Amino acid sequence: MEALTEVFTPLSDRLKNVSVSLTLKIVERAKALKAEGVDVISLSVGEPDHNTPEHVKRAGIAAIESNFTRYTAAAGILELRKAICEKLKRDNSLDYSPSQIVVSNGAKHAIANAIQAIVNPGDEVIIPEPCWLSYPDLVHLAGGIPVYVESRIEHGFHLQPDDLARVLTPKTKAIILNTPCNPTGAVLSRPEVEALCEVLYDHNVMIISDEIYEHLRFDGREHYSFAQVDGMKDRTVLVNGVSKCYAMTGWRIGYSASSDLLSDAMLRIQSQMTSSACSISQKAACEGIQGDQSSVPAMLKDFSRRRHICYDILSKCKGVKLSMPEGAFYIFPDVSAFYGKRIGDAVIKDSVDLAEHLITACHVAVVPGAAFRAPHCIRISYANSDEKVREGVNRICDFLNSLR
Repeated sequence: MEALTEVFTPLSDRLKNVSVSLTLKIVERAKALKAEGVDVISLSVGEPDHNTPEHVKRAGIAAIESNFTRYTAAAGILELRKAICEKLKRDNSLDYSPSQIVVSNGAKHAIANAIQAIVNPGDEVIIPEPCWLSYPDLVHLAGGIPVYVESRIEHGFHLQPDDLARVLTPKTKAIILNTPCNPTGAVLSRPEVEALCEVLYDHNVMIISDEIYEHLRFDGREHYSFAQVDGMKDRTVLVNGVSKCYAMTGWRIGYSASSDLLSDAMLRIQSQMTSSACSISQKAACEGIQGDQSSVPAMLKDFSRRRHICYDILSKCKGVKLSMPEGAFYIFPDVSAFYGKRIGDAVIKDSVDLAEHLITACHVAVVPGAAFRAPHCIRISYANSDEKVREGVNRICDFLNSLR
């Protein structure tokens, strides 16, 4: 047999623009240092430090003990889909039928389903930046073209309607919107949501509305879904889940709510890619959505206190630019004033470089803003104890103040 004359690669072209999650790489680095005995404070993780509520855990245990451990319908068990419909009516004044709900393996899976169902190769998908790092890669995997529109720190990272209007083209197929936002903590108000929809109304653009942090809002801010705007419900794929509000990240339950056309399309995709989500986790999610909700305000109270700890310390650090987080559990300071400064013989070049020095020199793990298309910033998660948050942010400021 003759050898091939050309270099052969078994990988598809669609992987060219897809990267490994930088957040997960930072988390693994922090875990490795901790395993070596290093006192690392992790302010990088995107999950609550709280435990799953006891009544939710008991529901999962009961599912195992009753042998509820087999495949379920690909869209999810009817009990859970009905519970999600009741939640959407209760919390969001939205009417959906169980057939319009697709339960997925986490909210990221639901977003991937939506993008695969909507986007053709060459279609443009608008993504406000800073953005959650998986959005562009998921668009690339579908053959779409991410089109970025900046949301600025001076506006509290709230997308402005005029900026959105400027990036709309005949090739625009969808927009991904996230409120409350990871990584910025921005929460769009009802008038802001309506103003963005007014820009989109006369364009054939679908909205993928990522609402996974819905219940983590501060100072009494309202959550208003894009699906609630008149005329936009059938053009919106609402994505949510139980990971953040019930501290159920590892249970992997998300869901989408959409029109009959889109829910059927996403179900067909999911039925071939993964089939159903975990049966045990679905039973636990039912209890989370329908059961005692007291853990949610308790968690919110903790996060609100910690955001003030972060803000108060960082606001005293000369050179740091801040926007007060309005939701989620992240603060996203602009630290670009420190780029070009030195620690010993080393120069801080960018956010990736700064994050590397922070974990190496002062043993604090953060995520560089470059991961979120915001190279001037770093993301600090305050999903940790008050003591760890205070100590970690103080270490960051001491390090920044030491640069020359």
